[in-house]
Amino acid sequence: MSSVYIVTGTLTDEQTVTLDKSLPLVLTKVRLVIEPLTSSLLRPYLEVIAKIRKQQQDRGHKARLREDVDDYLRQERDSWE
Repeated sequence: MSSVYIVTGTLTDEQTVTLDKSLPLVLTKVRLVIEPLTSSLLRPYLEVIAKIRKQQQDRGHKARLREDVDDYLRQERDSWE
């Protein structure tokens, strides 16, 4: 019986799959079973934002106030004249 290899890869066009790692095979005909992984790899937007905010909070990051940003922009624009 032949060996079975399970690897991931990327569909680069309608007929080409680029594998993430090499297989110990000679050039030969193979059978592929395609299982799209994209949907399972993407995390929901709100989950990503929540993680970023948690990491910022854990390291003590303080977001700038709107007034501070407005003041900075005003000073920057005033320096142009």
